[in-house]
Amino acid sequence: MAGQSAGDRLVNWYGGVVEKNLLTRPDFVHSWLMLGFQAMRAKVHLAPYSDLLPSGNHGYQLFMDSVVGALADFGNAVVTSIFTPNEIFHALGVRPVTAEAVASFASGAQAEGGFISAAEGRGIPETYCSYHRILMGMATSGVLGRPRMLASCSVACDANNLTFKTLGRFWGIPHVYLDVPYDVSRDSALYVADELREMAKVAEEASSCKLDESRLREICACSERTMHALAASLPTRRGRYLANTMTIDMMEMLDLHLSLGLPKCEELAHEMQQDFLAAPPYEGVNLVWAHVSPYFLESLGRLVNTSKTAQIAASDMMFEYLPEGDAWFDATNPYEFMAERLVRNCFNGPATRRADCIERLARETDADAVVLFCHWGCKQTAGAAQLIRRQLEGAGWPVLVLDGDACDRANCMEGQMTTRFSAFLEMVDKRGRKAGHE
Repeated sequence: MAGQSAGDRLVNWYGGVVEKNLLTRPDFVHSWLMLGFQAMRAKVHLAPYSDLLPSGNHGYQLFMDSVVGALADFGNAVVTSIFTPNEIFHALGVRPVTAEAVASFASGAQAEGGFISAAEGRGIPETYCSYHRILMGMATSGVLGRPRMLASCSVACDANNLTFKTLGRFWGIPHVYLDVPYDVSRDSALYVADELREMAKVAEEASSCKLDESRLREICACSERTMHALAASLPTRRGRYLANTMTIDMMEMLDLHLSLGLPKCEELAHEMQQDFLAAPPYEGVNLVWAHVSPYFLESLGRLVNTSKTAQIAASDMMFEYLPEGDAWFDATNPYEFMAERLVRNCFNGPATRRADCIERLARETDADAVVLFCHWGCKQTAGAAQLIRRQLEGAGWPVLVLDGDACDRANCMEGQMTTRFSAFLEMVDKRGRKAGHE
């Protein structure tokens, strides 16, 4: 562990305790993890980071409150895939939490290796998405108890069906799967709306609570306002110092899915806009980051975390759906409103839709370049990477396709990734401002 800071050594030891006790003392491992998670939750409230904007700290706090709260009360939680609408669960008072959020917590504790080994020991292939391997390892080892239900959708990957179906059988709980048609049409939205109504019925039964439709409309109205506020923040990011990190960007992205429909999430979207408008100019490289990020790689992070060299201006995971003036439904029709968001999601349908979304984000934020991160096991991103790269480069944006793993340290070649990323930023900086799309 030469070269590690005292803090790194402490977290490394903390994760090692998990791995040593995982097979024999899963209840202890659960308590041990929750002790660390609760301590970190308290820390971000009591001692916010001085180098972040207020919205960055509030995004961090909201994420910790949401995920730690769900893990601490897991019997009252529903495990969802990242793009599954959560407004129904908020209306029922059930806590949603995603595979990505749970796995990120395990990775942040440097405990992912033990859970991945546990999943692979049960026959999960090493080529499978690392987020889902961690979740399945936590579940099958007994560290995670039984939630109320599982809810997933076909956007954006096959793992959403396979993982959740397997865990539904393992836990013996309901699993609802939303099959989203590729065709972006009103009829597709109506089809998904009916699926959401069925999901609401299952959620009512699983939570032993009757859904208040007026409450659902209020929550969807809050979602609608939040998405408009978030979209309005895009131009305020142009040439401004956002004081963000890969970790904060990931947390805010998860906030805007997990907590969408709650007033705190709406407040966060408005606060972002205010912070960015008041932020000083930024002279470094502005990036659009496509897909998730390996936030734990320190040498990579030094180049973009509250850095003068480069920063992430926007990501397609946060802005996968931008409300348009030609929307078919509003929040007065809550099921259709949620369904339209799924159908119009840029991860739904052909890869050109995602490329169009990334190009729009680059244009609206006046970005200098794009990084497309191919997370291990994500076949959709890997398969679409070269098509997306060609489209964006044809429109004038330099693109770096970076292969790695967003939550498994053992599966990342940090030195090679950092060298390629650093050389790319230097090339973009020397190249000067964008050509061909100003």
